[in-house]
Amino acid sequence: MWRFMVILLVCVALAPFAPGLIESGLKTLADREAPSAVSESASETGSGGGRTHRISANAQGHFIAEGRLNGRFVDLLVDTGATLTVLPRSLAEDIGIFLQETDFRHQVRTANGTALGAKATIDRLSIGDIRFTNVNALVMKDESLGKPLLGMSVLNQLRKFDMSEGTLVLVQ
Repeated sequence: MWRFMVILLVCVALAPFAPGLIESGLKTLADREAPSAVSESASETGSGGGRTHRISANAQGHFIAEGRLNGRFVDLLVDTGATLTVLPRSLAEDIGIFLQETDFRHQVRTANGTALGAKATIDRLSIGDIRFTNVNALVMKDESLGKPLLGMSVLNQLRKFDMSEGTLVLVQ
């Protein structure tokens, strides 16, 4: 039953982003010919010793977190509807997560149809000065997921996160 709930939540989380991911992929091809604007982000340490990171929405209204996964810089689409942080397989391999074909046994429904995912753990993930360790994640084959998603497996570890006036504020 638990597996079904995880699969259902991932499917529900990914479905609204499918058109945006396709559009983003097409935009990426077009951007190779013209430079694009980088989304604004800033980190600061609060007076109470907590860490705060601000992310401005991009032109499509999405929040893209500029993170580091196991030391590698990665842009992550913030997805409050995703239970887990989700990575394409090629990115997982780039950050040192190597999976066997038999690990892809968790069935997930996406906007592109049914896909298989593999459970994984990201050793170190940071966004600005905010740091996480041992983050639960799901790895999907590249054809099933174009952009990595920063899901609730990370956001739930924050003291608070809030979105207002086009800015997402993360507080640890």
